[in-house]
Amino acid sequence: MAALSFAYSRVASSDLDDSSSSNGKASDKGSKRQDVRSLVITGATWGLLVISNLTLLGLWWRSSQLAKVCVRPKLSYSPAKEAIKYELRRLHRALDHNNFTGEPRQEFDAAWNQILEPDLLDPKHETAMTIKISQEELSHLSDESIAFQDGSGYIAELAVYHEIHCVKILRRFLNMDYYYPNITKEKLDFEKVHADHCLEYLREAAMCRGDTTLTTFFWKNEIPYSRVYSDHECVNWEALDTWARSRMVDMSSYDHLEH
Repeated sequence: MAALSFAYSRVASSDLDDSSSSNGKASDKGSKRQDVRSLVITGATWGLLVISNLTLLGLWWRSSQLAKVCVRPKLSYSPAKEAIKYELRRLHRALDHNNFTGEPRQEFDAAWNQILEPDLLDPKHETAMTIKISQEELSHLSDESIAFQDGSGYIAELAVYHEIHCVKILRRFLNMDYYYPNITKEKLDFEKVHADHCLEYLREAAMCRGDTTLTTFFWKNEIPYSRVYSDHECVNWEALDTWARSRMVDMSSYDHLEH
C-alpha cells in the first residue's frame, strides 16, 4: 500500500494578525453600538424621570395656588359668573354712620334706592333687578321664561338682587307707620305674607351658601359675645353690579314682552 503523505505549511503570522485585527474591529464596533444603546436608554429613562418630576411639581404648585383662592364648583349655570371676582373683605356690620341702618330718613331711602335703583323702574310691582338673557343662555336653565316681542332674548333675575330686595321689604315692614301710614287691611295682609316670603328666601339663601367664616369671642359683662366684624371671601360687588346693570331691563311697561 502506498504511503499517504501530508504536507503541512506553517500559517504566516501576518495571516493571524489580520484575522485577529478583523475580529477585534468587529468586537469594538459591537461594543460601541452597545454603549450607544445603553446611553440612549439611560438618557431616555432620566428624561422621563425629569419630565414626570416636573409634571408632579407643576401639579403641586398649581394646587397650592388654587388653595389660596376661592374655587367653587360649577353646579349651576349663570352668565353672570364671568363677572365674578373674589376678594377678602372685612364686614363690619356697623350701625352708626351707616345710611342703610337706623330710623327711616332721607339718606336711608336714598341709599336703598341707589342699591336697588331698578325697583324704581317698576312702579306697579316693586321687584328686584330684571335683566335680559339670550336664547343660548336660557337653554342652560331648567325652566322657560318670558320672551321679548322682538325676539332679542328673555327676562331673568339674579338671586342676589331678590335677596337685597327682601332685606329692604323687611326694613319697611319694621317701619309700617312711616311707609304705609294709611295701610288697608288687605295691603297689611299682603305685606305680612310678603315679609314671611322674604324671611324664608333669606333663610334658604344663608343655608345654601353655608358661610364657614369663623368669628371669635370676647368677654362683655361676664358674658361671651361673638365679634360683630369678621373677614369673608366676598364677591367684588362693583364688578357684578356693573355686569348686571349692563343688561338691565326697563320694567315700567310690559308692552315689549310676549304674553
